Amino acid sequence: MNIMQPLANKYRPKTFDDVSEQSAIKQIIENQIANDDLRNAYLFCGGAGTGKTTCARIVANMINNGEGKPIELDAASNNSVDDVRRIITDSKFKSMDSKYKVYIIDECHSLSNSAWQAFLKLLEEPSKYTIFIFCTTDPQKIPGTILSRTQRYNFQRISTNGIITRLKYIISNENKENGQDITFEEEALIYIAKSASGGMRDAITTLDKCLSFSKNLTLANVVDVLSNGITVYDFEEFTHTIMKKDNVGAIELLNKYYMSGTDMNLFLNNYFDFLLDIQKFLMLHTSKFCSSPLDVLEKFTCEDSETIRMYLQKLFGILSSPKRNVKSMMEAWVIERCY
Repeated sequence: MNIMQPLANKYRPKTFDDVSEQSAIKQIIENQIANDDLRNAYLFCGGAGTGKTTCARIVANMINNGEGKPIELDAASNNSVDDVRRIITDSKFKSMDSKYKVYIIDECHSLSNSAWQAFLKLLEEPSKYTIFIFCTTDPQKIPGTILSRTQRYNFQRISTNGIITRLKYIISNENKENGQDITFEEEALIYIAKSASGGMRDAITTLDKCLSFSKNLTLANVVDVLSNGITVYDFEEFTHTIMKKDNVGAIELLNKYYMSGTDMNLFLNNYFDFLLDIQKFLMLHTSKFCSSPLDVLEKFTCEDSETIRMYLQKLFGILSSPKRNVKSMMEAWVIERCY
């Protein structure tokens, strides 16, 4: 049995040309390298899957003209002051196979306070040929004394169009290289891109998962893969049942979801997001800001807007309250809506 390489690893960018968006960051760093105007410490901040670690590797490769390899450390598992002291000792020696010794410290927000204090002296008086690239999803956890000694870059979430463009490239390349016959609906890629919430890695991982289900990427197939048992079509049926004040039918549906093993906390959160999508669509007259498919949203009319707003208001109260028995709270909500 062969273990296939995940698409997220296979299509991880090797150069800035392959990196989606982040144009200002790429331009600044390219100019610094071209002008030999490098900094000793960089801080890459941004959400998961926006390209921080990937760009750090690319920068390290560009700085050293492809020679040597950066030293990568996961701060989540190497976060003690002793780990940092080893880095401090090692950083004093020049790299043997490249001009610069480059350290990539991933998840750097996990470093302890004592570890950051140990880093402080190093960043104040860095070795001429040592460069640190810190990557984090939580810059607010990093001490201000460290932030002031690094050049910070904020990585933006990838746009829906940017993700779709990359997914189409991957599909085209897979069809050419591996002789696959992957077909897709535009709506299916839009749904994957929106579900990723700006994270390219999550989008490609989802694409990989969907292709394991079927080489025909239809909207229905993608929704089925991402649904975890309950789809937006189930939410649509549940909502229309409540709006018809069919309390028996609504309670039966709720019980069916519960008996299928659905996590009711997750159900509640996802259903709130679904109703919010409907309200945004009815108010803004576009699905651009919604993750739910257009064909579902179009089944609701402007006359439903006030009803959906009331549903959201009551559901928000449930979300904000201590989660005692979510199923019972949802049943009470259904009965109240149906009167």
